[in-house]
Amino acid sequence: MTHNSDDRVTVQLAVESIVFDAAAVSLRVGVQPDRQWSIGDARGKTGMAWERHGWVIETTLRSADSGGRSATDLIPIVVSAFERRIQPIVAKLALLRTDAELFHVIAIVANETPGIELSESFLTVLSAIGGTLQIDFITGD
Repeated sequence: MTHNSDDRVTVQLAVESIVFDAAAVSLRVGVQPDRQWSIGDARGKTGMAWERHGWVIETTLRSADSGGRSATDLIPIVVSAFERRIQPIVAKLALLRTDAELFHVIAIVANETPGIELSESFLTVLSAIGGTLQIDFITGD
């Protein structure tokens, strides 16, 4: 049996804009971000600076906090929790598309390559908001 205590799944929505800073996005959608940055802020350890303002909301679940569940088991739980979180602001987020780029990211750290199944309702929410979908894997395979 594989030990999954290091598995982690994060689902996030990032809004990047040169027009709207994080405070403006928060005001428009009525939700405070989990992370944010401004134009010119350092971009991690890259030595580069952000060229756009950023506003991010995210939901993360770790295997260690979930009875040792694998990433495959965590994905639908995290996706559902994230969907419930953004459902009330979908229409407001969609209005940002004219002056912002929206990025949906599913980041998975797992001991084994997981299976991914996304519900129709989640895909409908992503479609209503617009933007791109990126799926990132880091596996120990």
